Amino acid sequence: MVRRVEGFLREWEWTWTKAFVVAMLISGLAMSLLVVIPSWMLYFVESNFDTKSRLIITVRDLVVNGFIFTNTAILIVVFYFAQKIRRRVRGEAQSERYSGGYR
Repeated sequence: MVRRVEGFLREWEWTWTKAFVVAMLISGLAMSLLVVIPSWMLYFVESNFDTKSRLIITVRDLVVNGFIFTNTAILIVVFYFAQKIRRRVRGEAQSERYSGGYR
């Protein structure tokens, strides 16, 4: 399985169409995880619990903010390591400058 994934990453070339489709899929995933699901959680608590209690409001906010923070961190870490693995598989040096320029 690892060889198959590494082979795919080694041979993958971006085109504008592929980049656009992947960007739309990632955006949809991020919007679902960071906006739609937490919003649903807030509405669920508002409709099913007595929200006059400060404890319930505090727990609700902690759960939703923890969910958003955790998913944001997961997205950042996954894409960081995917980029790092792709560089390693393609044999690129870690010291290359990706922002351009020679210094």
